Amino acid sequence: MILNLLFLLLSYVPVGVPNISGASTVSTTNYLAVKKGYVMSYNGVEGRANWVGWTLKSSDLGPVDRSNRFREDLDLPRGFKRVDDDDYRESGYDRGHLCNSEDRTSSDALNEETFLMSNMLPQTPELNRGPFKFLEAYCRKLVLKKGQSLLIYSGGIGAKGRLASGVPIPMYVWKAVYSPTEVFYVLFPNERTLSKNWNKYRVSKDRLEKMTGFQFP
Repeated sequence: MILNLLFLLLSYVPVGVPNISGASTVSTTNYLAVKKGYVMSYNGVEGRANWVGWTLKSSDLGPVDRSNRFREDLDLPRGFKRVDDDDYRESGYDRGHLCNSEDRTSSDALNEETFLMSNMLPQTPELNRGPFKFLEAYCRKLVLKKGQSLLIYSGGIGAKGRLASGVPIPMYVWKAVYSPTEVFYVLFPNERTLSKNWNKYRVSKDRLEKMTGFQFP
């Protein structure tokens, strides 16, 4: 009943993504950026997203190839720290998508938008190509195999260091997924040794809210 009410309410929310942090266009550290394919809260001081939120339905999945054109987000306000592709050079970390490119394959423009560097966090290859990727695939399976529509959030928590360019390396990367039948919250350590089973990293809503400071739907 609660999930059905949530998805009913989402049909009346602009771009279908509730603002979980109170982000606004006048904030420097909680800046609201509305893209065509997702919504973002961006920290212009640190140079990274606080969170990215998007909806996923069957019409978002199409035949478009992966763009791979990583580029600076020039739409962010002047004076904000902007990340470009060179910031990750020889860092040992992947440019980890928050809104992943395979969730936006209905058009070239939407897929290219996911390669804005504001939509990336430094992730270990073991995380980005392991359980994080497998969770992304599971979400698409819910859409393609079960005909569901999803609401998804993702972001990073803390900083265990910085790239040489100054980009913070999150201690954890998290995800919150809402479907008409279930809700799950996942907290991944941004480490080299990880289980491939993303289910092992599920946490409660309360824990994720306390760690992020956000209010999830």
